[in-house]
Amino acid sequence: MPKAKWYAVRVGRRPGVYANWSEAENQVRGYPGALHKSFPDPRAAEGWVRAGQRHNPVITTTSLYRQSSKQLITDEDLELDTSPAEIKQRNSPAVLLKQRMDSLLTTEIKPCPAVEDPPLSAQQEEILCRILNGENYFFTGSAGTGKSVLLRAIIKAFRQREADERNDKEDKWKRYLSGEDRNGQGNEVKRWKLGVTASTGMAGVNIGGSTVHSWAGIGLGELPAQKLYENILRNKITAKRWKSTGALIIDEVSMIDSKLFDKLEFIARKIRKTEKPFGGIQLILSGDFFQLPPVTKGHINNCSFAFEALSWSKVIPRENMTSLTRVFRQKENRFVDILESMRKGFIKPQDVEVLRGLARDVKYPEGIEPIGLYPQKAEVAAINSARLEALETPLQIFSSFDVPGTNSHGWALDSRQATECLNRNTIWPQDLELKVGALVMLVTNMQDGVLVNGSTGTVVDFMTLSEASAVNIHPAAGNYGSAPDPKVAWPVVEFIPSKHASGKVAKRVVVPQMSVDVLNAAGRAEATRHQIPLILAWALTIHKSQGQTLERVKIDLNNIFVEGQTYVAISRAVSLDTLQLLNFSAHKVMAHSRVIEWAKPFEQEQKDEEEWDELLAGANFDF
Repeated sequence: MPKAKWYAVRVGRRPGVYANWSEAENQVRGYPGALHKSFPDPRAAEGWVRAGQRHNPVITTTSLYRQSSKQLITDEDLELDTSPAEIKQRNSPAVLLKQRMDSLLTTEIKPCPAVEDPPLSAQQEEILCRILNGENYFFTGSAGTGKSVLLRAIIKAFRQREADERNDKEDKWKRYLSGEDRNGQGNEVKRWKLGVTASTGMAGVNIGGSTVHSWAGIGLGELPAQKLYENILRNKITAKRWKSTGALIIDEVSMIDSKLFDKLEFIARKIRKTEKPFGGIQLILSGDFFQLPPVTKGHINNCSFAFEALSWSKVIPRENMTSLTRVFRQKENRFVDILESMRKGFIKPQDVEVLRGLARDVKYPEGIEPIGLYPQKAEVAAINSARLEALETPLQIFSSFDVPGTNSHGWALDSRQATECLNRNTIWPQDLELKVGALVMLVTNMQDGVLVNGSTGTVVDFMTLSEASAVNIHPAAGNYGSAPDPKVAWPVVEFIPSKHASGKVAKRVVVPQMSVDVLNAAGRAEATRHQIPLILAWALTIHKSQGQTLERVKIDLNNIFVEGQTYVAISRAVSLDTLQLLNFSAHKVMAHSRVIEWAKPFEQEQKDEEEWDELLAGANFDF
């Protein structure tokens, strides 16, 4: 018999040890400077990979053989009611070794500490407190009022409490393996088990969650509610998730229509066998109905909103709807007042004149252009392509490396499905074409407190990491996923210094390949893209700009076609001074009449209550 071989990849797409050559070859074929070697023994192969770490102490490699003396039991085992015999068989040495060989020995750079969010306002603190007390809640607010900051605080608080409850995990495992607590263990609702979802894939990536469709296991959600419920029952993992979840976040709920919201509420009651609203799951909703409306079967006209669902008022009481009022993005009172009026579909004559006056060219001291926002994808693609082609510098093309994972049903994706998933759910490009002189935008938050999603700059060079280091240019601090190839010439970008950054940005930084995950409903990677986190920024669609803060922006409203688009576009800017606005007219300020009618009573009640509180706080009572 031929002697078994193990293939070690020290430098490649995914460094590690592989049990067969076909897998190893995928990591090194076409990869500049790849290093690989075969060994008769897996331990020798692992040692060779580890030897390459000595020149870079921040690189760590997962051990191929390190095994716990305990049975490897997961929370999913407890939910799925997996038998002790099945767990023992799955954790046998032979099975564990094969799984580790099949999975690859990943090499990754340890991430820098995450940037801390700003402290919550008193209003945000009150909402967080009520949510942690178990109340269903919907919070909304103008663009830039800290909805995402509050969401991250909620997620962090739930995760911390869930971790605290796991301190007795050892005892739970012992009881489980001995056969105790077997009855009903899998169906137990876990108070702090949180589902993190959003209406769209991009919004889900931004908060570290999945789409609500994926979490719920409903596909496109177009089938009748009863049929969707029956389909979920056939999938043990999805059904258990519905039964055991304590709370569910749905971000950008404003882009979910009323029919889908009612279907989800029906499924929750049926699958959890209770008539409590939403099956007793605590519901935490966020979004702004004054922004882009739901898209139903490819159309945005005649849409219905989630607040029009028959179950909405049963799930979210009137007193549990709050509009955040403190604006963090814009600092100018005049600009904030204009945006607040535009959000509700009207604009004062004097404000029309202010906005028309913004058609002038804005000159910036660094000479770097603003990002252009346009309504239509075709227009954006044509502008970026023409501007790139006009540059007389050599073209550099960076293709992504997409890694398949598993979907919410536990099925493995193939390479084509992984790429489609990533193209659909992230803004990170599959193929990135760059030249020296290209205007680019960062599409991820760096972990240095300075560069953020939306930071813009110009490509000034292409350098390897060693070449850049020799002239005191260092890599941006981000989520690398795997070590950047030292032989690739990565783009050097001169970013615009931000007025709102927590520190000073280096004049020039190298932006190497990093990674982004699309997560499935279990919080595991459905697909991972390794790519340079930049896009061309001469033009960007208004839709893809949603949620971003742009310090320099040029907006062309010539082809506005839907309510909320003008407001979303203009509210990306931080200042009137750095905003160029083309083809503005008052009739392009549109808000949906049904949204205005629905929101007015509760927002007015909130405003009256806040004014009364301020009056009492400033009063001097003399009895």
